[in-house]
Amino acid sequence: MLRDHVRSSDPAFQHAVHGMAVISLDGTFLKINTALHDLLGHPQHEFISAASPDLDHAYREMLSDIQTYGESLQSQHLTNGKFEKQIVLVSGRKLQVIIHLAIIPNEDHDPDHYLVQFEDRTRLAELETKMNATETMLLDIQTSYWQMLEKMPLAVLITKKGVVQYVNPAALRLIHAKDQSEVYGLVTDTIVDASFHYTLTNRRRVYATDQSLDAVSYLINCLDGQQKFVEGFTLVITYEGEPAAVGVFKDVTDQRQKEEHMMQSEKLTMAGQLAAGIAHEIRNPLTSINGFMKLMRSSNRNTDYYYDIIESELKRIELIVNELLVLSKPQAKHVSKPVNVLPILDQVITLMKVQSALKDIEIVFDTDDTSLWIIGEINQLKQVFINLLKNGMDAMEAGGTITVTTYSNEQEVLISVRDEGSGMTAEQVQRLGQPFYTTKETGTGLGFMITQNIIHNHRGSIQIESALNQGTIFTVKLPKINKPEDIE
Repeated sequence: MLRDHVRSSDPAFQHAVHGMAVISLDGTFLKINTALHDLLGHPQHEFISAASPDLDHAYREMLSDIQTYGESLQSQHLTNGKFEKQIVLVSGRKLQVIIHLAIIPNEDHDPDHYLVQFEDRTRLAELETKMNATETMLLDIQTSYWQMLEKMPLAVLITKKGVVQYVNPAALRLIHAKDQSEVYGLVTDTIVDASFHYTLTNRRRVYATDQSLDAVSYLINCLDGQQKFVEGFTLVITYEGEPAAVGVFKDVTDQRQKEEHMMQSEKLTMAGQLAAGIAHEIRNPLTSINGFMKLMRSSNRNTDYYYDIIESELKRIELIVNELLVLSKPQAKHVSKPVNVLPILDQVITLMKVQSALKDIEIVFDTDDTSLWIIGEINQLKQVFINLLKNGMDAMEAGGTITVTTYSNEQEVLISVRDEGSGMTAEQVQRLGQPFYTTKETGTGLGFMITQNIIHNHRGSIQIESALNQGTIFTVKLPKINKPEDIE
């Protein structure tokens, strides 16, 4: 009867995807299919031949478990079930399988044999083990990461779309918050002072364009009304499944105050030097005026010549006073905004061309750019370029060409003014910018000092290249910004 049953099920049995076997009620192999042969690694006939005691012994535990489970099903009046087991092959390899067991009855409806299916879960079990190990490792890393953030002396904020999601204890101390509930949900526009909102907006715009975020400085508002200066950097990460920004900042308020104190000390020192220079520069013409006034009182001759000298000396005093007034203007508060440098240069060059033509000097504007955007104050920038062009014209007694060139890189806008004048020695270049030092016969030295101060206030720098009888190149470098979207 068993033989007839097995024969009738041969096609489905033999070609089944999972390993299958017919096992007697007393726990011996009666038949196996090709898939089980491949899984266990032995030819089919070895399992059911009389000469296979070794195999029976190797799989005795498995067969015993199948027999025991089958008897358990019978006692519960069940006809099928499944259980999971690890099988150790003769080769020593371990398999993790789910054993599906069905009790096949005979014609009298009594249990006759077991039809067993072996579902191989070894690979899946290995993957689950690896996944569990990986998950444990990630949890360890995550725990260490949060512990590190909690203990960091620097302030750390995590934000999504500008809304605070997390702050570490150092950040709470920075903004004088009692606990995290006071900070969660705040927008960065509230924490960052309004005077730095343009910087904040521009950083977001730059990141949206080229995915880069440079270091940044902000003035921030603490929860108790105090304000602090901070410096830091930002990283973009995935937080709770969404893009987020991690900002790491340090308090530089004390450092800023010390720097401002040092700058104030330097200004006072400079003011002393400037006062001494002013006294010296004005004393000379005043001495001349006083002397000629005495001569005029004691002389009966024509004094027109004396009047001319007195007038000349008074004009020199007026020039010094006017340039000192201009020098004070860059220190006054002014409103900077995004400006395109090219139209400013074009206007200044047009203005100066009248004076340059009288001296047989041509001003050439050389640029390949359509726009170069910076943060600045238009009138002060005009003053810089006027001063540089005037310097070039004053140095070119025999005429020639002044070339204004613009170019840029990712960080800076560069404007160079090249003249064909008499040039300067390295020592003269080094002394430029000192009060009342000048290479001109009638100059005061304050013009270049004004230029330097304006450029410094625009967070820029100026570079000088010069050689005697070969001319001079002044190169102004200013921080570059992207064109604002609201300006067409």
